[in-house]
Amino acid sequence: MATNKPTLAFFGATGGCAGTALAAALRDGYITTALARNPDKLSKLLMTSHSIPSSTISTQLTIHSGNVKTIADVKRTLISPISPTSLVSTVIFGVGGAPKMQASLLKPFTLDDPHICGSGIATVLAALSELAAEGVTSTAEGNKPTVVAISTTGTGGGKRDVPLLLYPFYHWGLQVPHADKRKMEHLLFNAASDSSIRDFFIVRPTLLTDGVAKGTEKVRAGWEWGIKGVQGREEEAGPQLGYTIGRTDVGNWIFEQLVTNGEKWGGKVISLTY
Repeated sequence: MATNKPTLAFFGATGGCAGTALAAALRDGYITTALARNPDKLSKLLMTSHSIPSSTISTQLTIHSGNVKTIADVKRTLISPISPTSLVSTVIFGVGGAPKMQASLLKPFTLDDPHICGSGIATVLAALSELAAEGVTSTAEGNKPTVVAISTTGTGGGKRDVPLLLYPFYHWGLQVPHADKRKMEHLLFNAASDSSIRDFFIVRPTLLTDGVAKGTEKVRAGWEWGIKGVQGREEEAGPQLGYTIGRTDVGNWIFEQLVTNGEKWGGKVISLTY
């Protein structure tokens, strides 16, 4: 299928945020790839939960079976399905672990894989480096890929982005997952600084919920610069404070604001809430 739209690669697309962004991209005619441990699960999710026709999936989405921590699997996903000598234009990274309790008063909540976000994005960056060494250095537009990464509020060290009532839960209960998200963010900051990637958008939604979407017009977005101390840039708007936001609205916001209209958000850490 011919298209002038940039190509997209999705990691973690069986999750609510990235899966919604993928569905929106398919509806709008984008050519995409995705890495999934179970490709059939992703296909069925798109058809049943997002009403994407099987014909659209077969023509616009290449699903690679594999693991985000396996570099060969990630490399295949980063290759443009239109041109085997080009990288995809944008990477949407929505990988996350499943929460679980542990017998610890200091860190009561952990993940089934406490390092999945940091390890996963490190593999993506290593895969880009290996592909460059093999001669696949740029996107069809002649740039390095841009990375959209889904993080969470409460991970930054700057202005407060968590309501005071959520502080105990965030900074006591969620230490393990937040440390993993923080590692992911810093790896992207470093990758942008050394030009391994073109740019990044880090999305920090507040507590995620399921259910009926309210619409992206109900989403409030604040932002800070990811890399601090650069002179002559736009003044930070600061984060938005709120309690919850739906996964569907986060995914649609990512597609509408970052995939199709991302230039103004480059290099920013974006807090999302209702």
